[in-house]
Amino acid sequence: MKPQGSPGCTDPAAPSRRSGAFTLLELLVVVAVIGLLAGVTVPAIRGMVQGKTVASGHRQLSDDLNRARQEALRLRTTVYVVFAPTNVWVARPELDSQVEAMIVGRQLAPQGFREQALRSFTNIALGVYHSYALLVERETGAQPGRSHTRYLGPGWQTLPEGVILSPRLFLPAPLGPTDRRDLALHQLPRRPFRFPLAEFPGDTLPAIPMHFVAFGPDGRLALDEMNRAWVLNGRGDLQLPPMSELALGVGQGSVFIARDAAGRIDPSVTPDAIETPRDNATNNRVIVSSLTGRSRILKPALP
Repeated sequence: MKPQGSPGCTDPAAPSRRSGAFTLLELLVVVAVIGLLAGVTVPAIRGMVQGKTVASGHRQLSDDLNRARQEALRLRTTVYVVFAPTNVWVARPELDSQVEAMIVGRQLAPQGFREQALRSFTNIALGVYHSYALLVERETGAQPGRSHTRYLGPGWQTLPEGVILSPRLFLPAPLGPTDRRDLALHQLPRRPFRFPLAEFPGDTLPAIPMHFVAFGPDGRLALDEMNRAWVLNGRGDLQLPPMSELALGVGQGSVFIARDAAGRIDPSVTPDAIETPRDNATNNRVIVSSLTGRSRILKPALP
């Protein structure tokens, strides 16, 4: 009888050395499957996040437009939602000279006032295509012929990162033969507004042309004032009728601001905005009723 444990004896309970191992081929298959799943799910997740960000931008603009309407009713005056202009730096030299004159003539704190003016100006310049503010020029009880431009609320508001206002709101974009009129965006009216500063009455500072939406004391769109400065779809002879709607486009995109070698904003180059994908701001629009002044988000029906 062979002794127990001899080389010729096999123990069926002994564990196999290869039972917990993976071959190189198996590892490569697992890595390939993980890469395939990542390639499918990551773009979908990114799209969901971007969609929620754009939806947040629509809600923000709609809420602030409704807030402007409420402020117009409360203050019994015209409230303007002004949008950062594309050529704001053109007015910078005039602003600098007036700030210096105020410092000399009124003995204001020079450094603090210069810094506040430059900060306010820079906020507008960097907010092209995605910033706006609520302004009033006159309030009930103000002296006739006197204005006092001031912000309402926290000042300039910025849409979420990666969300911009459609360039069609600021640049002439005539309707083409194949353009759907139900997806058309209105180019906003534009006129000069005094540049407001917290430390000093804004009516003494230079005027900067800005695009705007105006709400009258009755809470409706101030169409008479808007029509005086309006060019609808590239045509100066068109006006928005009393019973209609104003369409504002908000979508995904990026803003490019030119800078010089020192990193300063180059005022000779107009900032550029690119929607990604192109014209996606027409897919979801913020609509303002000219009859009631109320805002809502509209998703167009598929053809």
